[in-house]
Amino acid sequence: MQLKWLDDFKAAIIEKDFDRIELLLSQMPDFKSINDLKTGVALINEAKKLLIAEQKVLRENMEKIKKSREFLKNEPQHSFSESC
Repeated sequence: MQLKWLDDFKAAIIEKDFDRIELLLSQMPDFKSINDLKTGVALINEAKKLLIAEQKVLRENMEKIKKSREFLKNEPQHSFSESC
């Protein structure tokens, strides 16, 4: 179970499958060996870094959308027929 979980968790990180990462975290086994435990901790840290990076991208994209909305909101409204 432990090795399968570790392999599945690695694959989820590589695929950036956040739903799968969340599911696997909820099913985390009790590690019997110190090496498996260390590997699990390292993988969880990688997943955390990945999530932080994705949050940063999302935050930046949301800020761009917000700026675009403000720009469009403050632009004078022109109809198509007026510009022809």
